[in-house]
Parts: sequence; structure tokens; C-alpha cells
Amino acid sequence: MQSDRMKQMAEERARLEEEKVKNPSLFPATTWSDDNHSLETLGIHIPEKDLLPRGFLKLLPSDFIVEEVAVDGRQTSVDGHQDIADSAGDTVYATLVKCGLSTLEAVDELAKLLGTTKDKIQYAGIKDKDAITSQEISMRGIPKDRVLEVSSPHLFLKDVRTGKGVIQKGGLKGNRFTILVRIGEDTSDTRRMKKAVEQIEYLKENGFYNFFYLQRFGTPRLNNYKWGISILKGDYEKAVRGLISDPGLREIPYFLEMRKGIIALAPDWAAVLLKLKEFPLVFPSEIKVVEHLVQKPGDFAGALQKIEDQVMLWVSAVSSLVYNRKLSAYIMAGVKPPRTLPLFLSPDRNDWLPYADDLEGVGIFPPDFNNLRYFRSIMLKHREIETVDQAEIHKADIISEGIVIQFTLGKGEYATTFLSHFVTLLGGKIPEDMSGNIVDVKKALGEGDTSNVLETFKELNVTKKI
Repeated sequence: MQSDRMKQMAEERARLEEEKVKNPSLFPATTWSDDNHSLETLGIHIPEKDLLPRGFLKLLPSDFIVEEVAVDGRQTSVDGHQDIADSAGDTVYATLVKCGLSTLEAVDELAKLLGTTKDKIQYAGIKDKDAITSQEISMRGIPKDRVLEVSSPHLFLKDVRTGKGVIQKGGLKGNRFTILVRIGEDTSDTRRMKKAVEQIEYLKENGFYNFFYLQRFGTPRLNNYKWGISILKGDYEKAVRGLISDPGLREIPYFLEMRKGIIALAPDWAAVLLKLKEFPLVFPSEIKVVEHLVQKPGDFAGALQKIEDQVMLWVSAVSSLVYNRKLSAYIMAGVKPPRTLPLFLSPDRNDWLPYADDLEGVGIFPPDFNNLRYFRSIMLKHREIETVDQAEIHKADIISEGIVIQFTLGKGEYATTFLSHFVTLLGGKIPEDMSGNIVDVKKALGEGDTSNVLETFKELNVTKKI
């Protein structure tokens, strides 16, 4: 049975295909390259990037498997089952395995399926959307029998048992990744492939520069930090209008043009909402914000409270941007960076000073954190970030489709940041020389067999069409 979400996905794909036939120029086939030139916008510089092979990540969701590691070292898995007995308590614990949804979207879906509110469902960390992932969740006050009945094309629950307490946000040790980076014509470039192998060996011993990577900035638009800057200035209306209308760096022209037309309707928020609802899966945050403005025009702070989880990410993106720029400045100057750098979202003025020039450049130095008072989930605290991080590389191999690798990272560390140190990642249009074969990445490394999971998610395990 199709879920409401899958119906919406099918409807939106059909609508876009129709629009593509009518306006092909608004749907150009573009392949994006995460070379140093394009990464500069986000403050990222990686040495010798032009010598690396070019590879495509997440061509299929099954190319990217993420399995959460709990604080006590317990490993969740997308395949298999853990035999864990029930214990006293009214909390139900389970391993959530999902595909085609972010953790936030999966929690929304689960809340609907369970007939509860999403605050009753807790998780430690947010997992990728375009991937197959596993993580532990807790569901408070929900009968175990109801949990066992959950059925959705996008997710399933396993290892279900009862106990006490709840999962705490941030309560994880890290994540294990099993990934296929698909490489096309560069597989025959022995110089580039040799460089990739050398880099993997180098990274085992020396670690990698710990940049905040693209997903921190909201792919494909890559501009959420702009709205964070507006919020830090207390200009909530500009943040809302930016969310609706700002052109994304890698957004197709069809949506760039659509955003222009939509914002031109403001402040007729009812008309804006009507247009946004033509693509509810493309504009979910915009819809929530504008629904509030329809009821309370002018209450832009209240509108942003409706997507507080997103606002938290935007403000954090500002901190990530200036951190990236500072780290890159050390690298490009040939100077070894300090072991750690602070993030500026802190009550301590000393944590702001390293970024004074960048913050002054956007008009938020010294920062007025009183402008964050509407968003309780944004916590100001001293936090040091390791400028060089270490991945535990378990296995790596070159197969006909590209490079397959398994590694573990600590919480808050980006797999794409690590991968970008031995391959230049591509996005957008899939190069014609890129194989689209389904690969059981665990099996390719001799680390398991996910054929049952691939069968479960076969309708979702497809290449994005648009």
C-alpha cells in the first residue's frame, strides 16, 4: 500500500516531468564538482584536490549505509537482529531502519503511524536522507503492540523491546559508514586512482581536516547561513523572505524562477501558501512558516518558531562557515592549525575573537545573542572543535564501479568531509560513463549481506530523476 508521502513523491515527479517538457531550459543537465573553487563559498580548502579522481556519491541510496554506534559501543545495523529482552518500563526501544527520509521526516512519519506526537519519539542523532540508515529510537508511552504493527515503505522497526528512560539527543558514540563512491572514466586514470589509494593510507595515520561540509549548509541551496545571519541580526522578516526566495547555488532554474514568482505575492500569504503547496515535499519548511503568517501576518518570529529545528541548523551554519574560513586560512598559509578552534556560538567573548573579521564583515560583531531568545533549542556554550580528525578505516577496495570503503567516525563528524580528502565528489547530472548497477556494499567488502534490506527498499533505491 502506498503511503501518503509516496503518493506525493509520485505526483511531484509527474508534475516536474510535465514542466520539463514545456520548459526544458529550466531543467539543465548540470554535473556539480566539489573542487576547491566551488568549495570556497563555504570556506573549505583541501590540499591537492585537483589530483584526485572524480566520484559520484549516493547515486543510489544503497551506496551509502550509515549504522549508529551507541555510547556503550553497541552497533546498530540495517540488516540482522539483536536479541534484547524486555525489561520493566513504559518506554519502547527499537532500531529504526529507513531510506529516503531524514531522521526528522521519519519521526514525523512515525508519529502519524503511531497516532502520537513527535516529541514522544526520541533519537540521538540525525541520519542522512538519501541513504539506508539504522539508529536506535525510544517511544514513550506507546504500547509495544502498536509499535510492532508499524508499516511504511520508507522505514521499518526491529529489535523492539521495552525499558525505562528515553534516548538522549547527542547520546551516541559515532556512526559506521559503508560507502560506494562511484567513479567513471577516472578509474582508468592510474595517476588519479593511485593518488586516492595513497591518500587513504595517509588518512589512516594522519587524519583529515575537520571541515563542516556541504550538508551543514542545506543542500542543494547551500545558503542557509544567510538566514542564520538575518536571525542573529534580529531581522526575522528577512530570514523568512530569504527562506522562500533566495536562489540556491545548486537548485534547478525551474525552482529559482518559481521562488521569484512566489515571493512577489507577499504579503498576500494565503496566495503564497497556495503556490508553495504545489510542491509540498520541496517546500516543507516554507509551508509551515507561511501557514503561521496566514493566521498571524507580521509575526515573523512566531513563524520561524514553527521550524525551530531548522532555525537551529541555520544559526549553526553561520558558526560553521566562519570556522571553515579560519581553518582554511591556516592551510593556505602553510601554517599548522591549532589543535582546536572554538565555535563562536558561546557566551564567552574569547570564543568570538578568532572570527572578528568575518563576523564584522556580515554585521554581527559583537553578536547580539538576545536575538535568539525566541528559539529555546539554540544553546550558547563553549565548544572546541578538533581541526584535524581521525577516521577508523576498517576496509577499502577498488571494484569495477569505484571505491568501496567502510569506516567509523565519531558523532558530529561528516563522512563527506573525510571522503573529500581522497576523491573530488560530483553531484547533479550523473556522468554517462558512471555505472548504475545495484551493489551490495557490505557484501563487496565481506562485511555482511544486505540483500533483504535492498529488497525491502527496492522502490526507493533508485536514482533521482530530477
